[in-house]
Amino acid sequence: MPLLGGSFRKGSWWLESKTDPRWNCNGHGPCGGLTVPPDATAAMEEIKKELGEEPPDDLEYGYIKD
Repeated sequence: MPLLGGSFRKGSWWLESKTDPRWNCNGHGPCGGLTVPPDATAAMEEIKKELGEEPPDDLEYGYIKD
């Protein structure tokens, strides 16, 4: 599979909060490195806008490259 830039490859990502499940979501897109996947960051910003709140302290991300 070709690289998407740097060490990013397509994969599945997720955001999860045990204290506030409104922030739980997942998707598919570029993943890699030690950073939050770009699509997960966009999803987090959208939820932040919808709820008018900052993410909970326990919000975690994860990903698996395809």
